[in-house]
Amino acid sequence: MSYPIALNEEARLAALYELELLDTPDEPAFDRVTRLVTQLLNVPISTITLIDAERQWIKSRVGVETRETGRDVAFCAYTVMAPEPLIVEDARQDPRFANNPYVIDPEGIRFYAGIPLCTSTGLALGSLCAIDRKPRVLQDQELAALQDLAAIVTDEIRLRERLARERKNAQASQRALNELHRSMECQIERRTNELNLVIESAYDAYISIDTQGIILDWNRAAELMFGWPRKAALARPITQLLFPTGLPTESDQAPVMYSARREDGSDLPVEIRIKTLIIDGRERRSLFIHDITERQQLERLRDQQAREDVLTKLPNRRALDERLPEAMARTRRTQKPLTVMFLDLDGFKAINDAHGHAAGDELLRAMAKRLVKAVRDTDYIARWAGDEFVLLLEGSELTAIEPLANKLVHIIEAPFNVGKAVLTVSVSIGVAMYLPASAETANELLKRADVAMYDAKRSGKAQVRIAQPLDNTS
Repeated sequence: MSYPIALNEEARLAALYELELLDTPDEPAFDRVTRLVTQLLNVPISTITLIDAERQWIKSRVGVETRETGRDVAFCAYTVMAPEPLIVEDARQDPRFANNPYVIDPEGIRFYAGIPLCTSTGLALGSLCAIDRKPRVLQDQELAALQDLAAIVTDEIRLRERLARERKNAQASQRALNELHRSMECQIERRTNELNLVIESAYDAYISIDTQGIILDWNRAAELMFGWPRKAALARPITQLLFPTGLPTESDQAPVMYSARREDGSDLPVEIRIKTLIIDGRERRSLFIHDITERQQLERLRDQQAREDVLTKLPNRRALDERLPEAMARTRRTQKPLTVMFLDLDGFKAINDAHGHAAGDELLRAMAKRLVKAVRDTDYIARWAGDEFVLLLEGSELTAIEPLANKLVHIIEAPFNVGKAVLTVSVSIGVAMYLPASAETANELLKRADVAMYDAKRSGKAQVRIAQPLDNTS
């Protein structure tokens, strides 16, 4: 797909790169705005995007995981072409977007509203977007709200634009920089006060407390998140309701990971940002609280998946790279030997060629189960790559290693029933032993086992070869 390019594209890109916003971490100044867009316009998706030379990069997002797309499929590539908002009520009826892969999808984009985000010189860098999966008509008050929020983002961009210019001016005095910082803080505080006017509809819990920790304000999201109605929460100490161990230390730099207590007594993992404000001469602290239960679950799942082979459910190469140095350290501490076996299937390619990759995958899954049953619970077996496996044996007697390897050869040679086919393979095994006094690295140890395995293959396959132990003590 093609996309339009502005006449001032070179200057636009130069301004974008000067801001150094591309590929930067999430920031509350932007994330608050996208959350408010989804609440005020009742849309599932909101983004703040920046249009690079060949891609669309998403600085802030709600409702999508994607961080960037090609510029050719970006609605915002059209938004930056004109100063007025781009409203698409039904993308399927718009010839510019009807064939877009994000529109063709049955659950794809239908409605889009984008407000260009411009520098002080009028160069459009990206847009603030509201996106829905069903067609809709944007009401005047909704457009006005979206434009107001875009103005907040534009203010932030222009503040950073000013900061970038000041950084380039080597002769600027420290006094001018301090004044710029004070100006930024004042404007951020003003925007925070403005956002408090609509905070009741925010996605995150918002709680306001006085200097004694007494709750002064409690929005609808706080009711849903913690279970206490607003009337039951007001005028009570926040430590009595949510934080029995006390409030976290205030931080202006980053959200604080913490544990809160619900009305039913259960614990809730949260992320808290605390901001101290002076309103009508009185100090207040505003707490923005985000439920991170789902995020922590996803992080744990991603961490597990990153170390698990998808096909066989065995630990993968990354997991082995972490486990082997730990095993070597235990060997040095306990003075008990460590053995590495490198296993490579013989004849696996012929099975793939004759029966197809699906049969080959099924064989590998069955192979993994057979290997797991053949070794001790304390042994560690990982899929290295393709039809290669690595087995770590800690504390095994050296005299038991070769019999075990030969046993594995016989176990793997037993036929596998895959569908209606009966498949047979053999295995070549290279063995390397790590002695407690050795200065050998993990990579060197694996390499010795790998070389021994290839020696077994050259000797006729279905063989076991034991590498000579190294005597390179440190």
